[in-house]
Amino acid sequence: MKYFISIVLIALSMNAFAQEDSSFLSSYDKYWEIDDGFYRVMSEGKIGLVNSMGDIIIPCENDQVWNLQDNGDIKVLKNGKLGIYNTNGDILIPVIYDMIWGFEDGKARVMRDGKIGYVNRFGNEFIPCKYDQIWNFEDGKAKVLKNGKVGYVNLSGYEFIPAEYQKIWDFEDGKARVLKNGKMGLINIQGVEIIACQYQHLGEFEEGVARVVKDGKIAYVDMNGNPVERNLEDEEINSNTQVHESNKELDSSHADEDTTTIKFFGSKVDIIEEKGATRFSFDKETKKEWSDYKKKRIRSFDPHYFGIDFGLNSYVNAEGDFAVPADYDYLSLHTGKSFEFSVNALEQNVSLSRRGNVGFVTGLGLTFNNYRFERPFIPVSDEEGNLSSEEILDPLEKNKLTSAYLNMPLLFELQFSRRRNDAFYISAGVMGEYRLQSHTKVVFKKDGERIKDKNRDDFGLNDFRYGAQVRFGFKELNFFGKYYLSSLFEDGKGPELYPVSFGVCFYPDNW
Repeated sequence: MKYFISIVLIALSMNAFAQEDSSFLSSYDKYWEIDDGFYRVMSEGKIGLVNSMGDIIIPCENDQVWNLQDNGDIKVLKNGKLGIYNTNGDILIPVIYDMIWGFEDGKARVMRDGKIGYVNRFGNEFIPCKYDQIWNFEDGKAKVLKNGKVGYVNLSGYEFIPAEYQKIWDFEDGKARVLKNGKMGLINIQGVEIIACQYQHLGEFEEGVARVVKDGKIAYVDMNGNPVERNLEDEEINSNTQVHESNKELDSSHADEDTTTIKFFGSKVDIIEEKGATRFSFDKETKKEWSDYKKKRIRSFDPHYFGIDFGLNSYVNAEGDFAVPADYDYLSLHTGKSFEFSVNALEQNVSLSRRGNVGFVTGLGLTFNNYRFERPFIPVSDEEGNLSSEEILDPLEKNKLTSAYLNMPLLFELQFSRRRNDAFYISAGVMGEYRLQSHTKVVFKKDGERIKDKNRDDFGLNDFRYGAQVRFGFKELNFFGKYYLSSLFEDGKGPELYPVSFGVCFYPDNW
C-alpha cells in the first residue's frame, strides 16, 4: 500500500510542479487552477475559490484553500483553524478545528482544543471533542480514551461502555475481559459487568469456563461468574508418586537430587534440589514456546520518513549569514515566499532494538526548491555557463528560480515510546541529492497584457549536493530542518551559498 501511495504522491507533486498559472482572472492578485473549472484566488493576502463562471465558491478570507478532494470537499485554513466547504459553497464543517481527518462512511474525526471527536456530513459533532483518542469504528462501535481510561461509543455518540477501564480486551462472542483498578472482570456488548472486576487474573474462556485467581487462590468460573468445580491436581505439586517414578530413571550418581514436577497451563517444569542448590528444568516443548514468545516480543521498527515535507528555504554565505555577496545581490530572496516541498515516497528501515523504537531509515524522494527573488533581475547563464543576470524593466509580478532534486537520506531515529504514534522522536543523519531539472519563471505585465516567461537551464547549479538533516516531533506535530554542506552553485560559476530549509512534516499514518 505504501508504494501505491508513493506513486500517487509523486504524480501529484510532478503535476503541481509543471502546472502553469491561468490568466483567466486577472482581477485577483494571484490565481491558480486547482481543478477543471475551479481556481484558487488571492486578494489582499487572503485566499478563496471561484469557478469558471466567476462565481465565488469560497470568499477570499482564508489563509489557505487546499485542492479539491476526490469527493468534492475543499479544506480551508482560517486564523489557524480548519474547516471544509463543498463546490456549492456550503460549509460542511465549520472552521473551528485544529485537525480534520478524511471522511469515511459519512463521518470524519476532528480535533478541537487538543481533544478528538467525530462530525458527520452535515457538520454535526455527533461525538463531542472530549476524548484523547478515538479508534476506528468497527461493527458500529469505537474504542475511546479519556483521562487515561478506555471505553466505547456507538454511532450515536453514546458512551455505552463508560471510559473507566484501564484496558478492554477484544470482544469474543459478545463478551470482553476488562481491567479496572488493577482487577479483572468480564463485560458484555452492552457494557454490563457480568463478572465484577475482582480478580488478579482472569484467563480466556474455553468451553464457557475460565481460570481465575483471587487473593492468591485458584478457582474456575462460568461466563456469569458462577463457580465451577474442577480437579486442580494437574496444577498442584505432584509430590510422592512423581518423585518416586522420576528417581527410578535417575543414574546412581544423582542420588542426592530431589525433583518436583509442576504442570502449569500445559507446560512442565522440574524443580531440582541438588546438593543444597535449586535449579529449574523446562521440557523441550516449553523451551520452544518460550523462544517463540520472545521472538514475538521483537517489535518492528516504524520510522518517520514516508510522507510529505513543506517549509521555507533560503541560503547562507560561507560565514553563516543570510546576506548574499554584493556582486550577486540580484539573488536576494523574499524568504516568506521561498518554499520547499518534498515527497518522501520510498522507505526502507533496519531495526536496532527489540522494542522497535531505534533504527536506521533510508529511502528515495523528490525535493522541489522555489527561490523567490526580491529584485527585478532574473538569473541567466552566459556563454561559459557562469551565472549572470538580466534586468526586468516591465511591471513585475513574479520572479523565481525553481529546481527539482532526487534525494536519498540515511537517518538514525530514536523513539521515546513503544507506540510510534504516541512517541516523541528525533532522527538525524545525512542526505545526498541529484538535480533533475531547474528553470526560472517571470510573470510581468506589458501593454496591459500579463506575460509569463520560463527558461530552462542549469544556471551554474551543482548537479550533486549533500548535507545534514534532523526530524523530530510528537503525534501530529512534526518538523524538519536541513543544512547543505555543498554550495548551491558550482565552484567558479556562481556565489558560495549554502541552502538551508525548515518546516513541517506530514505522515500518512498520522492523517
